[in-house]
Amino acid sequence: MIRWRENEIAPTGKLRRVLRYEQLGPMLRRDAAQILGQRVAAAADPKTIRSRMQFDVLVAEWERTVVPMYKSSTQKNHRHIVAKHLVPRFGTLAVADVTTQTIQAYVAQLTRDGYAPKTIDHIHDVLSAILRTAVKWGHLGSNPARGVSMPTLRTVKPKWALTRDQARALLEQFPPLARTMVGVALLTGLRRGELFALRWQAVDLDLGTLQVQEAVYEGQFGTPKTVAGLRALPLSVGAVTMLRSWRERVSRREPDDLVFATVTGKPISPNNVLQRWVYPACERLKLARVSWLTFRRTYSSWAHEHGVPGKVVAELMGHAKVDTTLNVYTQVIDGAKVAAAQLIGNELNGIERNPEGLEP
Repeated sequence: MIRWRENEIAPTGKLRRVLRYEQLGPMLRRDAAQILGQRVAAAADPKTIRSRMQFDVLVAEWERTVVPMYKSSTQKNHRHIVAKHLVPRFGTLAVADVTTQTIQAYVAQLTRDGYAPKTIDHIHDVLSAILRTAVKWGHLGSNPARGVSMPTLRTVKPKWALTRDQARALLEQFPPLARTMVGVALLTGLRRGELFALRWQAVDLDLGTLQVQEAVYEGQFGTPKTVAGLRALPLSVGAVTMLRSWRERVSRREPDDLVFATVTGKPISPNNVLQRWVYPACERLKLARVSWLTFRRTYSSWAHEHGVPGKVVAELMGHAKVDTTLNVYTQVIDGAKVAAAQLIGNELNGIERNPEGLEP
């Protein structure tokens, strides 16, 4: 038997010295001494320190100090996954016992339970983020989630975009508020959080420009999803017409007022707009239900159909990542963005020319 001491992180998170034992069985003394030397050398390496801190204790500290750094929507999603999936499965384990093998077994169990590959991928991403933090904090030498084999991702719901006729027919179903919101979404490609955080000070109807500066999620304002989300957009003639008409209707027109707001000036719930106006209109037109993502995808589809360069579309939509070749070798001329906005705007020209001709 050989004995040695090594550092260990206790369940409380404090570092302590512990005595280790290992029964080697019959062997020569020099062989036992060699094994002991290996164990002592490994114990001296900070990367091999075993952490007996419980997973749920680590998660609690991670939620307190790391999660607040994320966007509000990401915080909500991460906390939900932690509470529903990760703590019930790994909570009482020591961090050092959350191995690649135990994570692989968990992924297999989720698959057998019928979870979609994309859902399993989200759960794994959050677990990996927690364990990455454990590595940074000295509880693990490496992230065991990185070696896990994942189920193949597949598209469950088909992705689709509106045709010109479908978009026009949909807009004709709406009162002015919903028509303007959906129309601007179709003609700018804004994310829903960007659309509902839009303030009048960010819109210049004379110059035909729009500054994307904020995003809102469940009433909380912040910056757009990515750094690329902070951008200036040219507005098509139709988008300007829609916004100018809407501005004449509303009483709240101060620079800091929201373009689309409740009667008290608060942000409108995107889901409420879908439930109250968009879904019923889809049913009347016998269309599959659309969402704010559908409008954004429609904008992108129309742009590509008109041959707008991918880099231009990416910058207009605030995408953080574009094809490497385009990013490195393509320079976007401002005039190209303006031309793209007008091309996309022409898709709804029947509505744009006389937006007030529609029934509220």
